[in-house]
Amino acid sequence: MNPLRSAILAAGLASLVAAQAPQIDISIGVRETGFAGGAFTAIGNNGGAVGGIEWINLDGQQLVLDGTWQQFTFDLAAGPVAGFAGASANGILEGAYGTLENIRIRNSAGVTEPITICIDDVADTITPTGGAPVTTVFGDFETWAQGTEVMFQEPNFSGSTSANIVAGGTSGVDNFVASRTNSYRVDFRFVDGTPTRWLRLTTFNATNSANPLVRFDDGSVITFWMRGGTAQQNAGSQGPGNAIAEMFGTGLNTGDTSTYYVARGEANALGAIAISLADQPDVSVLGGTLVSFGGFIVSEGVAVDSQGRLSLSLPGANAIADLVLQTVLLDTGTPLGLAFTNAVRARLGR
Repeated sequence: MNPLRSAILAAGLASLVAAQAPQIDISIGVRETGFAGGAFTAIGNNGGAVGGIEWINLDGQQLVLDGTWQQFTFDLAAGPVAGFAGASANGILEGAYGTLENIRIRNSAGVTEPITICIDDVADTITPTGGAPVTTVFGDFETWAQGTEVMFQEPNFSGSTSANIVAGGTSGVDNFVASRTNSYRVDFRFVDGTPTRWLRLTTFNATNSANPLVRFDDGSVITFWMRGGTAQQNAGSQGPGNAIAEMFGTGLNTGDTSTYYVARGEANALGAIAISLADQPDVSVLGGTLVSFGGFIVSEGVAVDSQGRLSLSLPGANAIADLVLQTVLLDTGTPLGLAFTNAVRARLGR
């Protein structure tokens, strides 16, 4: 049995086999700005916000809400194309270029719980006649500060779907992605489980990287990575050192599973995960802060791999309890030889 699971069981929290995760539909909308007279600049640059919007492969792909990264591919030539809004939205992709106007997220599984969606490596690959494929990644979110609005508006922004989304949804760059690299995080909740509810996650005039231009010709293929599910709360106090942590999955209720990730540690470093009851006093020690360590339960020795990473799968529980997980690693680059990840609040039983 996993040592960390043993620690949780020792705290009196039972686990069951994870249930199958629900799926929601994913498709994209592209705006025909070139057909409407807009100028071509470069892939990823602001391509304008005038022109009809066409769906590409409407509701034709699914995102499993299990916390894993999944790639989505939209071949613009293969379609199919369906009209959404605007005078030229006629089911025919017109013009040589346009913009990625939105990602459409449809609640086909009738999910009523809060959903976290993460997006990364948005790209357009073209294959000029007689040439080799050329990929332009215009959404990797690597250079932006935590919480910055980049490319996509907040979930409640679009008038097309605001009635489908509970008020208060958020979006912004997430720099604490230990399972991958920086990504764009969107937190929202559908107002009910009606399977026709959908979210238009639009790029329309976003604060940064708005209305990104994409090609419609030259065999253009738009790709991006997504994951969806339940993200446990980042409880802060990262540092010294660069190590970070996160927990993401189907949740921590009965039948759910989430994965605790650590990244950016020193290669092959040894360390320990501290598990504490939440809402207890923090403790400052050896240059870092252990969150809620006044409620310490147990620690478990760990080692990161040659890339400074580790991952541990945690089962959900039928008893409600909030735990705090935080990892401390040996690190020769810090003054006292230790790196502290941020703490993660694990909300078991829901």
